[in-house]
Amino acid sequence: MSYHVTVTNNYHETFRAFGVVMNATDTRPVKIDRALGHGIIDIPGLGGINFTDVGQDNIGGFSKATWGVLISYQGDEVVFRYEGGGELQVNINKYGQAEISGNGSFSRIRLDSFIVK
Repeated sequence: MSYHVTVTNNYHETFRAFGVVMNATDTRPVKIDRALGHGIIDIPGLGGINFTDVGQDNIGGFSKATWGVLISYQGDEVVFRYEGGGELQVNINKYGQAEISGNGSFSRIRLDSFIVK
């Protein structure tokens, strides 16, 4: 299943969100107008917010909703779980923090960077 993201730039720099330029002087929310799978919001000086469509894979968290998106930023991970079409809102605040909300549930999870076999 697919999801959509609406992004707002309240940061002091222009950045790219899923390939769309988000100007620093324009704080209006921008809905990415295509169904998303994997993507990135690249914040200058702070790194990327990575969105990985995990589909029906259970990677942790409390929700048992069917669909999921892993959101990773600066070493932290959150899983967003939803039914039907997911709608995420991401506000990059003046400090470069990602304030997220949506029509599903969010769980902070921990995924190790390495798996030794």
